[in-house]
Amino acid sequence: MNKLKKHQKIFVNRSLNMASIRSLGFDMDHTLVLYNRVNFENLAFHETLKKFIANGYPEELSTLKFDPNFVIRGLLVDRDRGNLLKVDAHKYVKVAFHGHMKLDKAQRSELYNARGFKADDYLTVDTFFALSETQLFIEIVDYMRRNPGKIQKTFTEVFKDLRTWIDLSHQDGSIKTKVLMEPSKYIVRDPHLVETLVKLIDGGKKIFLLTNSDWAYTNSVMTYLLDNQHEEFRHWQDYFEYIIVSAGKPNFFTGSNPFYEVMTDNEGLLRAHRGPLIAKKVYHGGNANLFEKLTNQKGDQILYAGDHIYGDIMRSKELFNWRTLLVVEELEEDFKKTEKMQPEFDAIMETIREEELLQSDMQSLRSDISNHERRQKNKHAKKEQESKFLGKIAELRVDLKAKEEQLEAVHKKIKELVSAREKAFHPVWGELMRTSLEKSRFGKQIESYACLYTTRVSSLRFYSQGQKMRSYRDLMPHDL
Repeated sequence: MNKLKKHQKIFVNRSLNMASIRSLGFDMDHTLVLYNRVNFENLAFHETLKKFIANGYPEELSTLKFDPNFVIRGLLVDRDRGNLLKVDAHKYVKVAFHGHMKLDKAQRSELYNARGFKADDYLTVDTFFALSETQLFIEIVDYMRRNPGKIQKTFTEVFKDLRTWIDLSHQDGSIKTKVLMEPSKYIVRDPHLVETLVKLIDGGKKIFLLTNSDWAYTNSVMTYLLDNQHEEFRHWQDYFEYIIVSAGKPNFFTGSNPFYEVMTDNEGLLRAHRGPLIAKKVYHGGNANLFEKLTNQKGDQILYAGDHIYGDIMRSKELFNWRTLLVVEELEEDFKKTEKMQPEFDAIMETIREEELLQSDMQSLRSDISNHERRQKNKHAKKEQESKFLGKIAELRVDLKAKEEQLEAVHKKIKELVSAREKAFHPVWGELMRTSLEKSRFGKQIESYACLYTTRVSSLRFYSQGQKMRSYRDLMPHDL
C-alpha cells in the first residue's frame, strides 16, 4: 500500500478485517455520486436567495454573490450572533468571522474562549449541502452589518428562514430539476466507480444503497451514473442487493419507521412491505434495526460509507456498531498541498526545536542568576566575593536578555511560518483537519467516529476483500 498515492489510500482509525464484512452500504450524494461543487452550490445559493426576496427581504440582496472559496467543512455556525467559527479539538476558537469581518483575539476571547461554550449548540458545517446555506447566511449577515436596520430580524430568525427555504428549494424541484436537466454540469463521474463496485461483488460482498434522496431523483441520477457502464450490469439496480430511498437518516438509525415497497413501474407509489427484503427491490423509509433483522446480519458485519459525520457515521456506529467509512473528498487537495508543503513543515519543526533549546538555556541562566543572588546576599560572604557575585549576575543578565530577544524573534518566526503554511491550504481557515498545528474539531470528529476515511469510495478498489486494516494511530503524547 506504500506505492499508493496519499489520496488513493484508506486511512484507519479503528482496525478492521474486511473478511468479516458481509455487506457494504453506500450513501448516494457526495459518496457514490460526486458533484461539481461550484456549480451545484451556486445553484442552491441562488435558488434559495430568490425565496428570501420573494418573501419580503430587500431586493438588493439579489446582488449577493456565491463565493465557493470562503466556507469549508468542519466550521461551526453561531446562529444567534451571526458568526462563523473554526475550532480546535478542545473547543478553542482559533478563527472567527461576523459576516466577512474577522474577529480579533480579544473579541474571540470575550465571546467564546474566556468562558467556554457547548459546541453542540451551534450548527456544524459537516456536509457539502451545508456549504451553500452557510455561505448565504454569512452573506446576509454581512449585508445586515453594512446596512443596519434594513432587515428587521435577528440572525436566528434569518437562519430559521434560510432552513425553511433551502429545504423547500430541494423539495420543490428548484434545484433537482435543473440538476437532472443538465447532469453533466452538476454531476462528476468517478471513472473507477464501476470497477470498484464489481470488485466488491466479485469478492463476495453484498452491496446496498441507503440514501435520503427520493426514488425519482435517485433513479435519475443513478441511471446517469451507472447504466450501460458494464456489460454484465446493464442497469444501475443490478449492482445492489438492497436499495433504500427516502431513508431519513439519522432517523433511520434512531427511529422505527416501517419499510414500504416502491412500486417503480407506477412512478414511485408505495405499498406496505411484509416479510424479508427482496433483492433488487426498492424500499422507502425503514429503520436500521429492522434492516438487520430482515437481512439476517448485524453490527460489525456491515460497513457503511457516507460523507456526513452525524447522519451517516456517528449514529450508525454508536447505536448499531456498524463499521464506518467516511468520504472526505476535499482531502485530496489537502494531501497534495501537504506533500508540496513538507519543506515548510520541516522548517516549522526545526524552529520549534530552536525555541525549545532557547527556553532550556534561559531556564539555566535564571537558575544561575538566582543561585548567585542567594550567595551574594549571604551574610557570611566576604566583600570581594560579594563584588564577584554582582559582576557575574550582571554578566548573566546580559546573556539572559540576549536569549529573550532571540526567543521573541523565534516566536515571531514560528507564527509567520505557521500562518504562511495555513494560507497555502486556505487563505482564511487553513488546513481542513488542523488549526495551526493542532487537530481541528472536524479532524477530531473524524478520528472519533470514522473507522476508516478516504477521499473517494473508489479507493476500495486497491484493497482485497480479506484485507486486515490496522490502526497504528493510537499513540499518546508520551509514546512519541
